[in-house]
Parts: sequence; structure tokens; C-alpha cells
Amino acid sequence: MASKLDDLLPAIVAAKDAGLTLGRIKGKFVGSGRRGAAEREAALRDRLAALAREGAIWGPVRHGGTQYWFGSGQGPSIETASAILVRLVLQSGTKLLSRPGLEKKVTGLHRRYFADAIKHAVARREIVELGCGTSRYYLHRDVAADRFGLEAADDGAPAPNASAAAPAAPAPTAVSAAAAAPQQLDLAALLPAYRRLKAEQGGFSAVKILDLQTALGAPREALHALLLAEAKAGRISIHPTTSVELPAAVIEAGIRLPGFAEPFVTVVVKDDR
Repeated sequence: MASKLDDLLPAIVAAKDAGLTLGRIKGKFVGSGRRGAAEREAALRDRLAALAREGAIWGPVRHGGTQYWFGSGQGPSIETASAILVRLVLQSGTKLLSRPGLEKKVTGLHRRYFADAIKHAVARREIVELGCGTSRYYLHRDVAADRFGLEAADDGAPAPNASAAAPAAPAPTAVSAAAAAPQQLDLAALLPAYRRLKAEQGGFSAVKILDLQTALGAPREALHALLLAEAKAGRISIHPTTSVELPAAVIEAGIRLPGFAEPFVTVVVKDDR
């Protein structure tokens, strides 16, 4: 007999970082009986979608042919993948790890977050990125300081060759402040749209600024002012484009800052998994 859908959220949360596969969820909440199975499966899909919209769960995360669901704050993320690669770089000691070599060591569900995780670790100055031609190599910051006298600057400027995750925000202009006021745009208003968009893209944390603007129906200047203020406060991070193939509208909706060649086009709300 299939379990009641009221038990779905506790079951996913109880799975912790391992998550629950869609197959196991169906086995528990749809059951094997053919009579009424289609109706039970439809009800299950609706309940999963509702919990995702509420931010109680996120997914599905596809790995191979399997889909996983996780409770809020559980499962793989940019932050957990970043912690893994920082540990790998530290274990490597003075032996430089190349970017491809490091990526091979980040396995499983965390691999999909590798590109953003390495930006996160470099921007937080947990690892040092060294360039040799077009190749990139990585050292742990403690090893770099102890063995080579290299220390990441602590003056608020991005580390060399690093993409800034949360650049210092300039004071909003009078126009931006005025635009934001009537919209009452704040992080609490942004979160439901962010979570919905994140769920729609399979739990991937980096949401396009253009998609947020469309979902919120907010003036671009007001949204940019909010994102810069929240980045400065450390509650979100913004990330630059890494591809010239992005649509022009995505680039246009991005935040351009002095000293950065590329616009910041995506947002990650920290500690919101």
C-alpha cells in the first residue's frame, strides 16, 4: 500500500545529503498496485512541485539516468562542491593541480557545480589560481603563503585571475533608490521567485538576472541596486558570464561594474539549498 503524501516531506528530509531518488519515492508513495496508480502518480508529481515552490525541497537533480530530490539546505551545491575541491587542493600540497585534473577528482552529483565552485573558492581566497599560458593551476592559500610567500590580498579587491563572487557595491544612485522604493523590492520579495526558478532548472543555484527581472516584473535599476546591496552584505553572490554564446538579452540584463570586463549575469542566494 502506498504511503500518504503527508509523509513525503519528512521522508526526503530524513534522507539528508544522500537525497531520495524518484524511483524510491514512487515505490513508497505510488506503490506497485496498478489500480489507481496513474492517479497516485499524478498526485505525487503535484505534491513534489508544490513542495519545491514552497522551498521545502529542491530537485530533481539528474545524475546519469537517475533523478534525486533533496530537502532544503541538503544535498550538493556550489558551496559543498567548493569545500570538496578546496580539500583536494590542500591535500595536493605543493603539487600544482591543473583545472582538468581537479575536475576529474570532483565526482558524482557535485561535478555539475564544478565551474561555479572553483569561482567561489578563488573569489573567497581559499585557493590561489595561477596562470601559465591558457592553463590554470591551483594551490591552497595556506600552502601558497607558507611555501612561496604568496598571499591573497585582503583589501576587498578580487584575487588575480579570479571572478568576483560578491564585489563591493557602489552606493545606489538616486534614480535606483527611487525606483526601488515603490516596488518594495527586498530579499524577502526576491526569494520566492529565485527558488521557483532554481527548481525549474533542476536545482542549479545560479539563476539569471534576466529571469529574476522577468519573474518579479521589477525595474532593472531597482533589481540591480538590491543585488549589489545584498552582495555587499554577503547574503548573495553575483557571477560574470563565462560564455560568449549567451543571448544578448541575458548580457544586457547583467550588472556592469568598473574594472570588470564581463557583466555579472547570474545570482546565487547563499545558504539557500
